Amino acid sequence: MAKNKQVDNGEDVIINKSLGDAQLDNKEQASQKPSKNQKKKSDKPSIWSRIKTFFKEIFSELKKVNWPTAKKVFAQLGTVLVVVVIFVLLVMGFDSLCAWLLELLVGGGAA
Repeated sequence: MAKNKQVDNGEDVIINKSLGDAQLDNKEQASQKPSKNQKKKSDKPSIWSRIKTFFKEIFSELKKVNWPTAKKVFAQLGTVLVVVVIFVLLVMGFDSLCAWLLELLVGGGAA
């Protein structure tokens, strides 16, 4: 278990016996690195395996999507088209008004 030990400056340091040598200094860590002769095994699966998993996850997520019905899609399409037509008419009207005002300011051109 944990023991309290006093250091020179009076602070209590908790020593945990169960951790043992959990933290190694740099020299010990360097000595435990694998040698150059040992092959480095990768934990990653092959590229084809990862691609296969990627597409499986995509289809799995697409199955969870709550797709709208055809009736709802066409109702929303109609709403979008009506709003687009209204804004086209507003922009055309504003453009015509600006063109008419510009023609008044310039003086009607050469007649």
